[in-house]
Amino acid sequence: MQKLKKSSVITALLSVIVFTAVFSGLAIATTLTCTVDSVKDGIVTLKCGDKAQLLHTGQKIKIRPVTKRRAIEGC
Repeated sequence: MQKLKKSSVITALLSVIVFTAVFSGLAIATTLTCTVDSVKDGIVTLKCGDKAQLLHTGQKIKIRPVTKRRAIEGC
């Protein structure tokens, strides 16, 4: 009986680890570096190079402009 409990606990833990590993990959966002090609009537055209294949028509994306880093003043 004790051996059965240990094996079922190990199996349950392994299944949780595999489940977490598989589905955590789906939630990771892809980061692309693109340049704005044109802006016209609310339509923005981006050039992403080879990575453009990762985007699909109608897919919602977040665009974050590049910010300049400020110098940190020392003593």
